[in-house]
Amino acid sequence: MNFKEIQDRVIFTLGMQETISVDERDLVKDFINDGVLDVITRTRPSTRVIDLNLSANTPIHDMANQIISLLDVEWPNQYGFLGRMSREDITNAQAQSIPGFAYEEPLLWISPVPTVATAIRAYGVFRPDPLVGDTDDPQQMSYGGLAPEFHQAIVNYALWKGGEYTHHDLSGMGERWRLTYEGKDGTEGDIARIRRTLAKRVTPQMSRKRDLSHNLGSLSLSGDYVGG
Repeated sequence: MNFKEIQDRVIFTLGMQETISVDERDLVKDFINDGVLDVITRTRPSTRVIDLNLSANTPIHDMANQIISLLDVEWPNQYGFLGRMSREDITNAQAQSIPGFAYEEPLLWISPVPTVATAIRAYGVFRPDPLVGDTDDPQQMSYGGLAPEFHQAIVNYALWKGGEYTHHDLSGMGERWRLTYEGKDGTEGDIARIRRTLAKRVTPQMSRKRDLSHNLGSLSLSGDYVGG
């Protein structure tokens, strides 16, 4: 489903208004984008690689919550993939110019500390761009990379939040859709189903350290982040 189709389904189900005096579509758009982010945060369905442009002489970079899960960091043409360290160890590594990285949301440490503006690559799950245009589709990597079979979860999240907003009686003010989305005990509902589906799609094999090329989305344009 694209953005417009999800909006229409939520508005029709809840009987929300689209009049000149009261237009609740913008509110539904917010619920949908919140739903995409919530699904991604809870299930982490796909890995992407983006370029990060780091400022010179900056030991700690504030990622402004754009990273949901950071798996690996690569410093091309210099040190390759960097070893992951604790916050304490990376501070010592920076003092000795030993290659490595540490991440504690939302802060990123890179060692050695670049003395000039430097581009590195980050592999992980990142905050998606918000859906804006009618034809924007959550299955596109930049909008979340959620497969079409998972889009109903976005609908149910938006219905849950919309049901609370409209005091929807038939759903117990959205409670029915919350249970459909979250489940009662974490073993039911959309989120649990998506997690099980993703787990089944992983092919068991020998561990290959930092070989993520088989599970990556498209490389974004340089300049997604400027550290400082």
